[in-house]
Amino acid sequence: MKSHFSIVVWMMVVSVFMKMAVYAANLQFTGYEKIYFFGNLFVMMVGIFFGIRLFKSIVEGKTTFLADIKTGMKVAGMYAVLMSLFVYAYYTYIDPTYFDLKLADQLKLAEGAGITGKDLQLRKETGAFVLSPYFQSTVTLILYILLGVFYSSIITFFVRKVRRES
Repeated sequence: MKSHFSIVVWMMVVSVFMKMAVYAANLQFTGYEKIYFFGNLFVMMVGIFFGIRLFKSIVEGKTTFLADIKTGMKVAGMYAVLMSLFVYAYYTYIDPTYFDLKLADQLKLAEGAGITGKDLQLRKETGAFVLSPYFQSTVTLILYILLGVFYSSIITFFVRKVRRES
């Protein structure tokens, strides 16, 4: 891979393929949906590693710990923005009934637990806000950036340890 952007493009290809495979097999409401979630975490780790590795191959001499973390964050940041856009587009255009079905299931569970009246209406309003494409894409962006900082720090630490850099 020749640039950090090409790494992010390949990360997106894998992530979109995983999500669309779950959707095409109609497994959105099963345990297989977790494959997409944990798969994306793995894709992010691998992408950050390749981004740091590319940076170290381009720069001659030793790099600083902070420069390596920033490089990993560059990959994670681009991936977070693009994944956020994909999440919004997916739940708005590809699978728009997903959140409606999730909310209906949650309300059915609440009714089964004996919640009625004003409390049930409050749960419906809150659920409609939380289970929306906009909210989910925002949460995706924030969490992927936070995970990017964490993974970038950890991977930088281990890469420097293996290469015996201080």
